[in-house]
Amino acid sequence: MKLKLLFFLLVIGCCSCGEYEVLEVTKKCHRMADSLFVTHKDSLTKEFNKQCSENSEDYYQFALDSLTKSRISDIKNLIEK
Repeated sequence: MKLKLLFFLLVIGCCSCGEYEVLEVTKKCHRMADSLFVTHKDSLTKEFNKQCSENSEDYYQFALDSLTKSRISDIKNLIEK
């Protein structure tokens, strides 16, 4: 009985060993990503602003068209009632 219990504990112990290594690697990856973001934050902000300014008119028009279609549909539903 003691041998089975020892074997069971050994198996359980070996199965959980890899989890800590994965957590440590994940923490290191998060730290690297955070430091890269902080380092390049200014250039990323400039690029995001550039992309936003280039596409803002298209996004605005799409949203306006979507709202117009929705309002027309609502008006038609009210007229039919």
